[in-house]
Amino acid sequence: MPPGFDIELQHLERGASVLAGCDEAGRGALAGPLALGVVVFDPSTVRSCPAILRDVVRDSKQLSARGREEAFRVIKAHALETAVVMVSHRIVDRMNVNGATEYALRKALLSLLSAPSVALMDGKFSFTASVPVVSVVKGDALSLSIAAASILAKVTRDRVMVRLGGRFPGYGFATHKGYGTAEHMELIRMLGPSPVHRLSYEPVKSMSR
Repeated sequence: MPPGFDIELQHLERGASVLAGCDEAGRGALAGPLALGVVVFDPSTVRSCPAILRDVVRDSKQLSARGREEAFRVIKAHALETAVVMVSHRIVDRMNVNGATEYALRKALLSLLSAPSVALMDGKFSFTASVPVVSVVKGDALSLSIAAASILAKVTRDRVMVRLGGRFPGYGFATHKGYGTAEHMELIRMLGPSPVHRLSYEPVKSMSR
């Protein structure tokens, strides 16, 4: 089943006026930034979902790179507002990944012109922000707003990792996007950590001593 607007409709029925779907990308990566995406759909779109949104929006992990790029364009065309906040590897190291995610969420919500009544966040968190944050376990598979946010975060972060691959050749960032693949681990062992590796993450932490 593709994600829909059932959760969003429940909140609208309870009196919410504007809803924001939120999700991150890069949480488990060994290198590069953390990305936090926010997508706000007009309540009229939530109540009468365009077929194209249902057709292309999925949990970002279920889509190919080409599918995510197509969904990215459709989301941008149909959303009332979107935002993506990038948090550097240094902030992730300093604040830990949960602290960095909450920091990015607060920053992204404050950047919106249309202040949402509720933020729907993928995962199981107890974050505080400028608006109430409702955690939705497996939200990217259930909520179209959250799935859309996951796609925006993933596509934006992947583009950054491709650029970092050009700045730091030899690590394969354009291929594995900073995640701990066997190839990536071997390259870290051979070359040592790059300037954009997260030094608080194992095994990078041990390799950087």
